[in-house]
Amino acid sequence: MSQPEPEQFEVLVLGSGTGGTLVARHMAQSGRRTAVVERQWIGGSCVNVACMPSKNEIANAKVAHLARHAAQHGTVTGSVAVDMATVRRLKREMVERQIARHLQNYKACGAELIMGSGRFTAPKTLEVTLNDGGTRVLAADKVFLNVGTHAAIPNVPGLDAARPLTHIEALELDYLPPHLVVIGGGYVGLEMAQAYRRFGSDVTIIEPGPRLMGWEDIDVSLEMQRILSEEGIQVILEAELLHVDGQSGDRVDLVVRTASGQKNIDGSDILVAAGRVPNTGGIGLKEAGVELDSRRYIRVNGRLETSAPDVWRSENALAARNSRTYPRTIFASFVTIWQEGIAVRAIES
Repeated sequence: MSQPEPEQFEVLVLGSGTGGTLVARHMAQSGRRTAVVERQWIGGSCVNVACMPSKNEIANAKVAHLARHAAQHGTVTGSVAVDMATVRRLKREMVERQIARHLQNYKACGAELIMGSGRFTAPKTLEVTLNDGGTRVLAADKVFLNVGTHAAIPNVPGLDAARPLTHIEALELDYLPPHLVVIGGGYVGLEMAQAYRRFGSDVTIIEPGPRLMGWEDIDVSLEMQRILSEEGIQVILEAELLHVDGQSGDRVDLVVRTASGQKNIDGSDILVAAGRVPNTGGIGLKEAGVELDSRRYIRVNGRLETSAPDVWRSENALAARNSRTYPRTIFASFVTIWQEGIAVRAIES
């Protein structure tokens, strides 16, 4: 069966994350016919499952922490309990408000939001399997790739079968894990570890390196470890995860090798925060003429141009390429315009 004639756009954006959204809005407001293809999360991960939802839960965890330590500030309270169902509801309501705002902005600027999974079949030609059924084929003069990343699951025997949490599932919990074991001592792992400790969970962090946040200055790393330890979080450094048994959400047993020998860690839930993997597989980038680097990220030059003519990477380039810069990246930074194209640059503060 022959492919239908492509619908022609001036600008096509794959992915509605921060970079893609702002590209689309700018181009549509400039009078260009613009389409945005989004598989699942309107507004991208920052709005739905990352920056904003995590800070919402962290703020609620801080309230629980202050309530438990109110006596230190002269306020006497009784016992403190956390209702995780309410915590999740508050987070969801915040996300729903943000999505509504994004939909309103799309309507106002004139960019068409298309919900579905896109795959390139030829240069600047995208076949979209629509979420509500059917297929559309889109072509454009200029294409912007805003595909993002997802959590990496280390290749450790038994880990994948244990169905561990990533930050996405951790933000959806409506119960308090009795003992949360966090794999990874980076930003995501530490903020989630501290939040759940403040909610009331026992928490253990397993970090393969010699210190937490190993890319930071050593005084910063040591101070973070001191703060977390004082809050009751167990930190195990230079720990190689060897094997996992059980199911996250029920009972898990992790075997780690440390400098002092092998040890077992019993827990109830596992949170994996051990790096990111780019969402560049299965979307036809080879057919689009877009090259990847050795880590499977989209290769770009200094103007975020890919190897394919008139195709740019418009995501938060620094945050996506290197998670170490993530917390120092201003997501809403911005649009550099040249000739008929644009590049979205993440500007470090």
